[in-house]
Amino acid sequence: MVSNSNKTASLKQRSGNAYAVEAVNRAADILFVFSHTDSELSLPEIVSRAGLPKTTTFRVLSTLCDRGLCMQDSVSGKYSLGFELLHLADIRRRQANIHGLAMPLLRVIRDQVEETVVLSIRTGDYRVHIDFAEGLHPMRRMVELGRSSPLYAGAASKVLFAGLSDFEIDDYLRRTLLEKICSQTITEKEALQQEIESIRKQGFAESRSELFTGGASLAAPVKDYSGATVAVIDIITPEVRFTQEHRDRCMNSLLNGVSELSQQLGYRERNIAS
Repeated sequence: MVSNSNKTASLKQRSGNAYAVEAVNRAADILFVFSHTDSELSLPEIVSRAGLPKTTTFRVLSTLCDRGLCMQDSVSGKYSLGFELLHLADIRRRQANIHGLAMPLLRVIRDQVEETVVLSIRTGDYRVHIDFAEGLHPMRRMVELGRSSPLYAGAASKVLFAGLSDFEIDDYLRRTLLEKICSQTITEKEALQQEIESIRKQGFAESRSELFTGGASLAAPVKDYSGATVAVIDIITPEVRFTQEHRDRCMNSLLNGVSELSQQLGYRERNIAS
């Protein structure tokens, strides 16, 4: 299986908010040190990765454990994320009816093309996976729910980026360093702006090895009644399987799927998309 593992895309950065509560920031720093590969960590490991004093880390961990956000193994003494986080994540995922409407369509697209199909939304300057239908091939692209990716890299991210206003795009490009994540990542601002214009005109985006080496993706926007892009659906596949014939089949299924979902959200073609 091809895993979506890219540390650059998953870094959580503090916002610099003048009203931020430092104790909450420290708790978040600790929660973010855990990952799929490091799901259990000792106190010294957490101290090292969070960059916090040992006493502070222990006190915050104790509070997180009391609230069910972390848990400690009674034998090894190691810490892991608590199950209360699953409850909170489920609440967030169900807040918008888009999730409930999208999942049956994701499965239909998946069954038609046998590839992993992902539903994502924009959160600030990032794209975040909120659900997916896993592909049927033995070798398939995998997805981590809640994983964040920058808006400038990858087909799905660029679809959400293209849905922003020109002012928002210019503001993003002024404050964002376009780093080279993979061999095909676009790092020139003019080239990225041209790509965004192309996505707006054609109604979809395509990428190969922009965010994950050896990965290919097709993505299209989900629009609401106002014509605003509220989510994106993308089909992700190993690049070796992304032949022209397979691409065309994926494209047909994808565009039919996002069209149906957008109509369910009240979108009509006469609306002017943002």
